[in-house]
Amino acid sequence: MMYYEAAISGTGRTICVRSEEPLNPGERIWVGWKGERTKCYVIGPSFQKDSFTVKERDGRSFLTEKHVEIAKWISRRFGSPIGMVFDLFFPPGIDDYVTEKVISQSPFLGFEEMLLSDFVKDKGEKVLEEMLKKGLVKIEKSFYIKEPKPRLKKRVFLKASIPELVRTPLTLKQKMVVEYLQFNGGVLLEDLLRDLEVSRSVIESLREKGIIEVLHQDVPPKKRSNRTTFKEELSDVNLFFGPAGSGKTEALLQLAGEYSRRGTVLFLVPEVSILTHLLSRLKGLFPQMRVGIYHSYLSKSRKNLEWYRAVEGKIDILLGTRSAVFVPVKNFSLIIVDEEHDESFYQYSPPSYDAVEVAREISRVFEVPLVMSSATPALKTYVEAKEGKIKVFTFVRKHADVSIEVVDMRKEERVGSFARKTLDRMEETLKEGRRVLVYVRRKGYWGRVQCETCGHVLKCEDCDVSLVFHLDSRSLKCHQCGREYGFEEECPVCGGKLSGKGFGTEKIERELQRYFPERRVMRIDREVVEDVMEVEDYINRLISGEIDILVGTRMVTKSFDVPEIGLVCVLDVDSLIFLPDFSASLRVFQLIVQVFGRASRKGTGRAILQTYNPDEEVIMRAIKEDVEGFYERELERRKSLGYPPYKHLIHIALKSKDPNQGKRLLTRLRNSLDGEEVLGPAEHWMFKLKGFYRHHLVVKTDKVEETLSKVEKYSKVLGLDPLILVDPPSLEIPD
Repeated sequence: MMYYEAAISGTGRTICVRSEEPLNPGERIWVGWKGERTKCYVIGPSFQKDSFTVKERDGRSFLTEKHVEIAKWISRRFGSPIGMVFDLFFPPGIDDYVTEKVISQSPFLGFEEMLLSDFVKDKGEKVLEEMLKKGLVKIEKSFYIKEPKPRLKKRVFLKASIPELVRTPLTLKQKMVVEYLQFNGGVLLEDLLRDLEVSRSVIESLREKGIIEVLHQDVPPKKRSNRTTFKEELSDVNLFFGPAGSGKTEALLQLAGEYSRRGTVLFLVPEVSILTHLLSRLKGLFPQMRVGIYHSYLSKSRKNLEWYRAVEGKIDILLGTRSAVFVPVKNFSLIIVDEEHDESFYQYSPPSYDAVEVAREISRVFEVPLVMSSATPALKTYVEAKEGKIKVFTFVRKHADVSIEVVDMRKEERVGSFARKTLDRMEETLKEGRRVLVYVRRKGYWGRVQCETCGHVLKCEDCDVSLVFHLDSRSLKCHQCGREYGFEEECPVCGGKLSGKGFGTEKIERELQRYFPERRVMRIDREVVEDVMEVEDYINRLISGEIDILVGTRMVTKSFDVPEIGLVCVLDVDSLIFLPDFSASLRVFQLIVQVFGRASRKGTGRAILQTYNPDEEVIMRAIKEDVEGFYERELERRKSLGYPPYKHLIHIALKSKDPNQGKRLLTRLRNSLDGEEVLGPAEHWMFKLKGFYRHHLVVKTDKVEETLSKVEKYSKVLGLDPLILVDPPSLEIPD
């Protein structure tokens, strides 16, 4: 009998299990725990004897000892429950595709493997039991995912010219196909259907419109252009550093193509909306390359198929968002993290983790190079690069000349939400035949509604936040909990007149439609875009000229290449600068640089920023793209205050129905943490959310795992169940 430590799925508990057969590290097993069939993961040998019997097992492990090491590290480093961490390595619903096989352990049985159902049907269950006891056979699970097989060598070609494409109205799915084919001439029909998850009806409708043609062709088309390879020598950890439009993405694609010949490349990006474009470019550069994609918006069957292909080593590049870092890729050759500074790589909800830090650990454990890329790196990355711990490849913008203006709203003539100068620049850009991109921080029409007589601000009953007025529905909405209220024009306190303050995307869209009635103005925010994949549709319409002015929230700042944009406007970052958060200045700096990067593509671009605080250092340095100057000042400030990257930060939050209970409980926790540097407890700046009151405290430490262990220990002693986040990008508290 052998004994093993195992992590219980979905929990932080580990138990001892016993098995007559050897178990593999990371293997999934099932035991009877608390009267239920319970899934566990094998961690390693155990010397305990008080154990649970293994009732069922996979018979093989899809994880290795290295994956187990990484899971244990994540649990220690981020305080995440070990069983929940192991769950991340498998896609939801994977057991719907399980096939059980009987594997021969003897050369004299006359077979190598059989389906379990066929074996039982042929030889009976008693024979199976006897053979299992004697070790002649073993049962092993595999995940059988049916891959589509092309019936004929049908290839799809783009037939229409650019002018014809501009004139033809197309749906989102149809535009995705067109963009894909612009990079890929003569792609296999089955590959296209799989890569984009579109139906054959989409292809047929495009064929009927004369946009594409489908031909029977056995020989694949030749690669359209010879691309140079990335010839520099990589170190263990590398940074591609340079402004938008300097060629970082092109270099990453070349690098991915080169390393894909040595093994599988993991290519991480922060947002799903970037994936389709990158997928098209990769297929265009390397037509024969097998590219997998992995993100939360895939259908269950597609997600499981992509996981299975990666595990079996059937892909060359796995392109994905945060969760793709956990896919147990076979034969790693390189890890790429594009826009490595982006806070989308951090998961706030349990089990919390930083995908960039996980990628670093995978790189170290599997001994494969890691390449991070950003125009505004994370501070930790910047410091390590400066100290020579990371090899830096610097990229310089060659073609774009960006002119940036700061408009002091205290002095300029105003027209609605705009300065007259901003509207003049928009008109000049539109007359040149180029597009305008407008960044607005909030969605909605008015940012808040306030009484002109008594000053009362309408707030959500469940959250300590102002309600936002939406003109389309003439309602007040809470952007935290989603609760909606009817709009009345009289103040509920004194009966005075209510008026709107501030602005959101809806108001800016309406104003621009009034100022430019002949132009096509559209907005993109969570009110009009349910699926982030729809962002690609808006960008394509901007490129084609269907949209002249695009108004959007943060989603329009993400990495995309639209040379047609001639002017980028940033309207309201002032309130972000003064948030009571240690990372506020850095986040504003990165936001401004990233959004202005949309104007720095091929040729001359212009950008304009409206502000009431033009002398703020973060604004002055951001418009100059003075990354080094701003980072040095920010690092100096953080060093004096003991914030990351000089110390680790553990953010502890507690919510309760009682507005005073959280502070009392966290005070007890603070008093238990002798010798630790603790700030708080205090009310969170968004004190009430969804009917709960939130308090938080912050622990600064040099020994994160040791301090985290103390926090977890005393939380259990005191009966607390707080949210614990280690080195989060900000002090925000998730729902």
